[in-house]
Amino acid sequence: MTRNIVKGIRVEFLLEFLPDLRIQIPPEFAMSHWVITVIRLQFLALTTILLTSLLGLIIVESYYWNSSSVCKICRFHPELGWETTPSKTVTNGKITYATNSMGMRSGEVDPSRGHILTLGDSVAFGLGVNNDETISHYLENDKKINRLKYQVLNISVPGFGIGQYYLNLQRNIDLLNPKLILLVVNTENDLQDTRQEMNFGRSKPILTSQNDRLVNLNPNISRFSCYNLYTRLRFAKFLIGNCQPNITEPNKVKISIGMIINAIRKLGIQKGTPTLIVLSPALAAVKFATCSKKNPKDTCLEHDDAFYNVSFYNEYGYFKKIMKSKKIPYIDFLTHLVEYSKEQPIHSLYGKGDIRHFSPKGNYILAQTIAKRLATDFDLNKLAPFSRK
Repeated sequence: MTRNIVKGIRVEFLLEFLPDLRIQIPPEFAMSHWVITVIRLQFLALTTILLTSLLGLIIVESYYWNSSSVCKICRFHPELGWETTPSKTVTNGKITYATNSMGMRSGEVDPSRGHILTLGDSVAFGLGVNNDETISHYLENDKKINRLKYQVLNISVPGFGIGQYYLNLQRNIDLLNPKLILLVVNTENDLQDTRQEMNFGRSKPILTSQNDRLVNLNPNISRFSCYNLYTRLRFAKFLIGNCQPNITEPNKVKISIGMIINAIRKLGIQKGTPTLIVLSPALAAVKFATCSKKNPKDTCLEHDDAFYNVSFYNEYGYFKKIMKSKKIPYIDFLTHLVEYSKEQPIHSLYGKGDIRHFSPKGNYILAQTIAKRLATDFDLNKLAPFSRK
């Protein structure tokens, strides 16, 4: 009871002598309930807008991320940069591109047969034509080749440079039974495609000469590299900034290309397989060569497109010099086309509005040229090395 009395006295003392302990908010700082509600609604609306915008950006970027590629039938590859997707069919208007289970634009590989490997970029791949209108298809069905029962496999990939040709052959050659390596060089752009670590905005390997050795400066390619991200993003490019390209000097790349072509030949030699190079010219180079055969070169330089004609003609000449200096067997298809132009319009051999890719007719003419060369310079039963260029 005494304890209760003491407690009562303490409470009365506190109430009488201590100030009011409740926090008093001055009226000027007090917020009414409706002001708080408005602030909450504004915050909610802003958050919703930001989240919706972010979601929309992700959806749009995801669409472009999935649809962006060097070619519709290609996919990312950590060593090559990209490759043709196995067992895929893509239709573009009247043109259908189809690959086998190994990603080749050919029928399924027959391991019981000998193989002629067609190596190159979009020219050898057959951009703009159907599977049965490619160089490989026409070559396999040529009578001279067909009687040998060899299968011609198209392992070409659009957008590749010569360094990628080598790496692509390197990963495929042990899986096949090669009897001939047919390297189709696109003289219009292979020089440029080989000297840089990017093509069509996509990261790629770059092989160059260092201390008389061939070195890959970009051996491990990330799906999220600067170029791969920048190319695929549409509205968030500002997050990436500018990509700094690694480009080989023009004089150095010429040395590198010679070394890469030799490396391709060595892969064949290790398998007892010869290599034949096909130099494929741009239409502009053929036009200049045709003009200069009939007229003084000064006259040919007066055309509006003379700069491009001469430039492509000179690039073709550069590759021709490599073949001669290294004594590499090759087909000078430019010379064949100049002769052809004396009888028929040369434009019909190229795709409509195209300066580098052949039409079905052009691919057929090239396949015939290759078959004739094989029959002339080869023991077709053994596919022995060439006896002359």
